[in-house]
Amino acid sequence: MPPELLALVTHHCRRINAHLARAQHLQTLPGDDMRQWQRPVRYALTDALAHNHLLVGTPAAHLQRQALDADLPRRCLQSPDPDRYITDEAVQHLDGLTGAVPEEAAEPVWTAVGRRIARDGG
Repeated sequence: MPPELLALVTHHCRRINAHLARAQHLQTLPGDDMRQWQRPVRYALTDALAHNHLLVGTPAAHLQRQALDADLPRRCLQSPDPDRYITDEAVQHLDGLTGAVPEEAAEPVWTAVGRRIARDGG
């Protein structure tokens, strides 16, 4: 496994755990207003979900890019639709991890995050 993908796993596991811990902590806050509670919990959970999608999709994009076996990403993802996980953001993230130069004038956010993960090791 390439070291940048190991760093990716470390980074996103930390972020996912932090967001889930925040959602769990919010249940201990005082108050009875469900709307006040739901909003920050939903934000924490959807942030965790976004990191989870990158955690799954970026290594799958790496497999797809290797072109070893066109069916390999589908089997590894246990999904008939690998594009559900291999999103533009996952590909941009992989570009940052691997040092690819983006085609856009402004570097996409997930590319920059990928570069930082590769540089800092997670």
